[in-house]
Amino acid sequence: MGRGAHPSSMRDRLTYPMSIWARGQFKKHHLRTELEVSFQGGDGYLYFRSYDLALSTLTRIAEVECEDTPIIDDPFYTRTDLSLDFYRGVRQVQRDYLNDKSYSRAISAFGLGLLKETGSRKSRRQSDLSADRDMSLRQIRAIPHNAILQQLGFPVNILTGVGTASKDDVEGIGELINNSARGQQIFRLFMASNSLASIKSLAAYGEIFTSAFWSSRTYRGTESQLENACLALAEKLENDDRSSQMRRLASRLRVDGLRFHRLLAQLDLGPLKEQDQDVRRQLGVLHALRICLMQHIFIKAVQIPAFSRRNDISRDDILDMILSLRITEALELLRRAFVISAPSINDFEIDEPTDYPSETTQAYKSLHTDYFDEIEKSYDLILRIGVAIANYFGAHG
Repeated sequence: MGRGAHPSSMRDRLTYPMSIWARGQFKKHHLRTELEVSFQGGDGYLYFRSYDLALSTLTRIAEVECEDTPIIDDPFYTRTDLSLDFYRGVRQVQRDYLNDKSYSRAISAFGLGLLKETGSRKSRRQSDLSADRDMSLRQIRAIPHNAILQQLGFPVNILTGVGTASKDDVEGIGELINNSARGQQIFRLFMASNSLASIKSLAAYGEIFTSAFWSSRTYRGTESQLENACLALAEKLENDDRSSQMRRLASRLRVDGLRFHRLLAQLDLGPLKEQDQDVRRQLGVLHALRICLMQHIFIKAVQIPAFSRRNDISRDDILDMILSLRITEALELLRRAFVISAPSINDFEIDEPTDYPSETTQAYKSLHTDYFDEIEKSYDLILRIGVAIANYFGAHG
């Protein structure tokens, strides 16, 4: 979805990068074209997993590429007084988002912690604890950038700006799209993206960084055992800007979304299918489960006892890493701070009696079992949920 692909059909996928109208223009001027298509990154090699599937895929490609290209009129290309202004409007809105602090903070709120590692070289040093807060969007490649948007629940790179760009002439843009094969193809992409989008999910991720959320969680008195942990998190997050920035982003997206739905009301695209509503509910459950796992990790992390500062890393630094879902790095440092395989007095033959304490290692074992291992298991589930969400967006590669 995006990056030159199209989720609607194989025909749309093949003709989306170069439309039927554009192909017809080359034919009209007797210019031979040889188009290429790649299957990577998004859907990987899914279309070639079996002989029958590969044959079907190649057949669809042959049907499109071997058919006689018609020379058609399409108002999307001839009514540039509407379509070009619409395009420029969408582009400007998306550029504004890329330069907006709230958008940048939402993308970097969890860094790349929502995504499974791809094997590429790490982009930051372990000691760079401010990397997530100061991360520039230019440091994130396009594919991980789009993947983070999917994980947050709203594909800004596809939907944002469509509503705002049409606000001054909704009826005119609607009529243009209804009479344009290219316009309808583009809006099939928008509709597929919109059927999976949820601003509420994006906003919910921001709420777990709200100090008031944690301070009020124990009011009912049903979680007295977590009271100290929740209060510690509330204090830790008092000056955290992620909640306010993500709330601001969600507000902007809602305004643009309302304008987008006003435009959809002008189009002959039909209502959402019933199964699309089921998919929305399934995605909502996945997001809710992941937010619960994040809360579990945060609560476990804030209960880890203090330790002496080493290698310029403190307990507070570890908490910052965990709140940014840099879990693997944080656990590596914690296990190094609370070693359970260090030499013991029992490893040596000593005839003289000793009162040297021998319970430290056992206490550390409990720390590993009750906290570090629990955090690791929860994070593994978070990554598995991330794969499930990516699959709904067709990102199988």
